[in-house]
Amino acid sequence: MTRAQTTEDARTPVPVQVMGIDAGGTMTDTFFVRADGHFVVGKAQSNPEDEARAVMESSADALEQWSRGVEEVYDELVTCVYSGTAMLNRVVQRKGLEVGLIVNRGLEDHHRMGRAIQSYLGYGFEDRIHLNTHRYDQPLVPPERTRGVTERIDSQGQVVIPLREDEVRTAVRELVSAGAKALVISLLHSYKNGTHERRVRDIAIEVTRELGADVPVFASVDYYPVRKESHRTNTTILEAYAAEPSRRTLTKISDRMREVGGRFDLRVMASHGGTISWKAKELARTLVSGPIGGVIGARFLGQMLGYDNIACSDIGGTSFDMALITKGNFAIASDPDMARLVLSLPLVA
Repeated sequence: MTRAQTTEDARTPVPVQVMGIDAGGTMTDTFFVRADGHFVVGKAQSNPEDEARAVMESSADALEQWSRGVEEVYDELVTCVYSGTAMLNRVVQRKGLEVGLIVNRGLEDHHRMGRAIQSYLGYGFEDRIHLNTHRYDQPLVPPERTRGVTERIDSQGQVVIPLREDEVRTAVRELVSAGAKALVISLLHSYKNGTHERRVRDIAIEVTRELGADVPVFASVDYYPVRKESHRTNTTILEAYAAEPSRRTLTKISDRMREVGGRFDLRVMASHGGTISWKAKELARTLVSGPIGGVIGARFLGQMLGYDNIACSDIGGTSFDMALITKGNFAIASDPDMARLVLSLPLVA
């Protein structure tokens, strides 16, 4: 190779192929990896009002180390994986979207009461039995934004009581009037027969349009059609309560990335350890995306260092998360609990 060829090659930047984002409550970190394996890390102050801006500022901070610009590098990227704690923080702090809930008449307090296990999740034995320390957490949906409608499908999927559609229309109007920004529908045994729940969904969409209200509708049969009423209801509520605000944030981030040359599909770290598109319907599957990415990384690092049993921790400004890797692997729970709620989504435990 001649001296001229060496100089020319040195001036040709190595393509940047992978980008990672960790958006926390305080700082937003970005991670860029070149085709030759070299990487840089950037950091910027998180901006809850405009997370896309924080991502751009963090990207610029990282790429400055290679003397390269955001628009130049985003055009080269093959993929980008986003992880963050905003969705989980909304649930922990009970600061999510105002949701209206439609359930069976007579079960209006079911979500507030929850399964018995929710009354002592996270408590030691002493705290469970002491009056001053044992308390119920605030429900995701308060009683004043919960309505019951008459219908019943039994555990075998047979219609016992027909749906009273007039009650559905009244319930939707009342919930929208009460300030609901999203509606969730969860009826008994809809996983066996979703006819009634889908009809409630269709009526809700029709009524909100008549009212001129921009209120999305979430039916459990469309998202998590599984048994265990509390698990299914809680998880569907999370789609509206916590995931819907995050979807709006991810839309802005994706749009901004395309404006500066990005041609990749933004992926989000999922709670089961893989990634899903930010456009995925069940976005609540990314509830614990930030800490889960750390578990995946810890297992990889353990393999490199020869450690099979590892305790992982993620210390954030809002929550403290733990996970265990035993014999080189982590468990995936199908009906886990998180933020003192029982859920129906796969979660690295």
